[in-house]
Amino acid sequence: EAIQLTGGVSTDKNEFIEITWEPIPDSESEYFYQYEIWRSPNGQSSDQDLIVIISDPDQGIFMDRNVGYGATWYYSLAVVDISGEKKFSNFVQGWSNP
Repeated sequence: EAIQLTGGVSTDKNEFIEITWEPIPDSESEYFYQYEIWRSPNGQSSDQDLIVIISDPDQGIFMDRNVGYGATWYYSLAVVDISGEKKFSNFVQGWSNP
């Protein structure tokens, strides 16, 4: 089952976009390897860049400060397990204020 960006992606910040999610449950943390946040200008998986790797299973927030003013980006969160399998969320649109 793919992870969901439960908190979503912010649309009200000035110089950054905030991505929030529900951290994986403790019952699954022994299989956890890392989170990956992927960013796309258009919500297409063929046009995405890995912007950060997070190794803390309890983390549930990331601020993308590399966005510019009035910018729109789409974000997907991947959970990677110890066998290397990745589960991606849907892309969620967010933007920074102009």
